Amino acid sequence: VHLSEEKQRSQTPAEALTSPNVQVSLSFTHKIQNYDTILWYQRSAGDTALKLIGYMVYKDLTMEPAFKGKFDISGDGEKTADLHILNPTHPEDSGEYYGAASQHSCKESHSLIQKP
Repeated sequence: VHLSEEKQRSQTPAEALTSPNVQVSLSFTHKIQNYDTILWYQRSAGDTALKLIGYMVYKDLTMEPAFKGKFDISGDGEKTADLHILNPTHPEDSGEYYGAASQHSCKESHSLIQKP
């Protein structure tokens, strides 16, 4: 992230405290031109690793299998994406959640070969 882009993104709320079985939603917003992807990460309490929950490229959602059914993401990767913690009941649901903006890049190439 370039220093000038730091003020072009925000995550709210900064902190959330909830009771078990009460859905929590966090929002990540950015205004970085040509960035079309928002990613959501979790760092569980007592863990140092960031785990990818899922991401939105434009309005196309991809969820990591381990988080399906426990989390949902809505919005648009070009502007705002909300992370919904659907049913926080497990200790590993406590922790820190991070939103990030990125530019999607396609790393696949396709070749067409015609027979003479």
